[in-house]
Amino acid sequence: MNDNEIKFWLELCPQIAEKVENAIDSARKDPNVTSITKIGADGTPTHKIDEYAEDAALEVLKNTGKSLTIISEEIGTIKLGDNQAEAVLIMDPLDGTTNAMKNIPCYGISIAIASTENNKSLENITLDDIEVAFVKNFPTGDTYIAVKNKFAYKNSKPIHVSEVEEAKKATLSTYLYRSKCDMNNIYSHVRRMRIMGAIAVEMCFVAEGIYDVFLDTQAVRVLDIAASQLIIKEAGGYITDIKSNVLSSQIDLLEKTTIVATTNQKLQEDIIRLLK
Repeated sequence: MNDNEIKFWLELCPQIAEKVENAIDSARKDPNVTSITKIGADGTPTHKIDEYAEDAALEVLKNTGKSLTIISEEIGTIKLGDNQAEAVLIMDPLDGTTNAMKNIPCYGISIAIASTENNKSLENITLDDIEVAFVKNFPTGDTYIAVKNKFAYKNSKPIHVSEVEEAKKATLSTYLYRSKCDMNNIYSHVRRMRIMGAIAVEMCFVAEGIYDVFLDTQAVRVLDIAASQLIIKEAGGYITDIKSNVLSSQIDLLEKTTIVATTNQKLQEDIIRLLK
């Protein structure tokens, strides 16, 4: 992806976010906004508020006139435009749906962009191909962006993970309710735990040094982490699955992975040791 393409996406993502945020605010006037309208393409229930968010994002993307492949939670994988796709956009228009419905101030949008240079097919695009990432926490207004091999910013200022290297000093976020692992060893050894309910936003907390670990031992959707995993990497963090493999999942709506996102390899090894 060249500099002009990167600039285009870094300028467009805030426009998408603004449209989505306005749509969510307007949706609150709808008495049925929290109702389930269907089962989304990802196999999970779609709430009406999700549809408001996704429709707003798609409207902006359609107006660009670009040919794109879009992977989004509710509609699945679609193609915009008549020509070969210039990029693949992986999007969760509303990360933290329940928080948004209950006005818990931690929910937002996640957008990741992968180039299709060299005629690379969708089936061959992985997390490592993502070049631009954007996450916004709507209630706080905080915006996180990253460009591969270049930078990670929060609100236009560089961010970096913390220097914590031991579990006993770490603040950890994990979705324990769906874990099949025995997590008691983790709970008793980390310094503190937090669970906010918005994966993309919480992974950005690792990138800026608020959290030290984000852990999912079951199966998080690649769509949910596509943007935030790049932001963590560019902020100096270290990410693997629970078997210590580098994340290399295919970009697919139904693809899932475990994840251990930490400040550094030493902390990752400490967390993995506690899982055994």
